Amino acid sequence: MSALATPEHDTITVHLDNRTHDIVVSSGWLDRFGEILKSRVAERNVMVFTSPRIGALYYDALERSLSAAGFQKIRRHDIPDGEQNKNLSEFANCCEALVQHFPQSESAPLVVNLGGGVVGDMGGFVAATFLRSGVPYVQVPTTLLGCVDCGVGGKVGVNSKTVKNIIGRFYQPKLVFADLELLRTLPPREIRSGIAEVIKYGVVCDANLFEYLEENMEKLLALDREIIRHVAVECYRIKARVVEADEEDNKGKRNVLNYGHTIGHALEMAADLQMTHGEAICVGMIAANQIALRLGILDQSSADRIRAVIQRAGLPVSAPAFEVSFDRLLESMKHDKKFREGKNLFVLPTGIGAWKPVRDVEMPFIAEAVKSCLQTSGISAR
Repeated sequence: MSALATPEHDTITVHLDNRTHDIVVSSGWLDRFGEILKSRVAERNVMVFTSPRIGALYYDALERSLSAAGFQKIRRHDIPDGEQNKNLSEFANCCEALVQHFPQSESAPLVVNLGGGVVGDMGGFVAATFLRSGVPYVQVPTTLLGCVDCGVGGKVGVNSKTVKNIIGRFYQPKLVFADLELLRTLPPREIRSGIAEVIKYGVVCDANLFEYLEENMEKLLALDREIIRHVAVECYRIKARVVEADEEDNKGKRNVLNYGHTIGHALEMAADLQMTHGEAICVGMIAANQIALRLGILDQSSADRIRAVIQRAGLPVSAPAFEVSFDRLLESMKHDKKFREGKNLFVLPTGIGAWKPVRDVEMPFIAEAVKSCLQTSGISAR
């Protein structure tokens, strides 16, 4: 991985075998998007996947930039807002929109995903499967979560009715274009949700980033330009390094990115998606810490620091009072992609900036950790 910094923007280049792609981090550059894109792709037709809310804010500016750069046939399809719409039915609608607007294979477009995690995951999966061999796609994240997490790494897909991100594949973008000014229209709850993933990187990947969060959390919540840019670039560099080492998650190195996700994903689905991804992941991180403490691989001081940073971000350390069956949560967790032959795999912190994978954690330890996060909040532990 290499990085080039300038006063105006940062470019992080991700190297994968014989392929590379750039992550361009800027502020107020949406009008330059078409110009930056045209030198990186051969296609001149574009299908933009977005959502009604994001499309109303940014699609016109994106389209003007593409047109000014010489892109020709530009079409738009909206994916309904909300994680509950990241499903096979909406995936089919996206595919049909591509067929309708670009019925001839020789006119196959570039896919541009303008939105958050739902749009990025769904649009990337559509691009990966269209014409069997796939078509190129570009991520233009408009949420902090999309910027630092799901917009990078090539994991694209949809949810089943009961399991998150179980249907999909690995398919890398041609470009990630992160204009941090687009984050300023986010509701506070969505900003906090994205910060959850930033905390994850600090806990298990980079002690310096974690300390930076301890020093600057309030400024990050306010989207201070200098702070958010530093955080976004550091998170991109961390994830690029991990993805370069284990692109398709088959060497064990990419597991680090799943800290908090084994229980968090299950909670997100068991709560019928009423929690944001970041909220559920924070509860999952606290539960993982409980397991690590129980196993004696994490010290109490580090666990306290993690809890304090999560709380300072306005994120939960226990789940909100939804009526969720404890049994349903555990059943959903058993479908996690890291479970093999009935044996689980947990990513557990061993200190700030360090982690280890632990296989086959005893179920009583898991149940104890989950209940410690659920029962205090009124969630039913049936």
